[in-house]
Amino acid sequence: MTRTFKIYLIIWAICFAMFNVVIFVSPLRINIISGNFWTGYLFIVTAFIGQLACSYIAFKEENIRKMFYNISLVVISYICFIVLLITASLCLINPIMPMSIGTVICTLVSGIFAVLVIVTCFVIKVVSEMDDEINTKIFVMKSLTSNAEHLINKANSEEIKQICEKVYESFRYSNIKSDNSVKDINEQIQREFVSFENAVNENDQEMAENISKELITLINKRNLQCKLVK
Repeated sequence: MTRTFKIYLIIWAICFAMFNVVIFVSPLRINIISGNFWTGYLFIVTAFIGQLACSYIAFKEENIRKMFYNISLVVISYICFIVLLITASLCLINPIMPMSIGTVICTLVSGIFAVLVIVTCFVIKVVSEMDDEINTKIFVMKSLTSNAEHLINKANSEEIKQICEKVYESFRYSNIKSDNSVKDINEQIQREFVSFENAVNENDQEMAENISKELITLINKRNLQCKLVK
């Protein structure tokens, strides 16, 4: 349970307690004999619990980015809560209205908003997964750039060091954007870099130079593909 949700839970508990005091204890208490009262009360309690569940889902994330995505769920849950609170309150304070009508209205409102919450959760999940996938692909290019820089310091000769610097500069100024259109070439670049790294570690200048040319060509080709899909 995150600190944010703990604070929210305290506020929620206070509001729920105040609601029950107004209904059962205060001079404003309502006649609890009618079936409409208990129908309205049941749906209001359901609204409180549903809103709490949505808030738990939204605030359970420690990641600020994912919590930001979940703000839409909090907004939807509040709208659902307020509308259902108003609808159920009409049943709760109206002993004349047939209980069946109040039950049907509250059930329809609850069902509609339950669907909205489920759809919102699904959309948030899809967007979050897409973002994670993009960040993973971006991490690959950043990782290769970092490894290329590290190879400069590992070079055993000035000639190989210069070759490593060229490769590093190519990675450094490459487009980090990644999507399915560059998936294949990303894999080629990763394979070539492994071969290049082995050549540098083995101090094989000729092989390192040949692989570096192929690697730089692939990076340039990738940059061109990224520009074409903008």
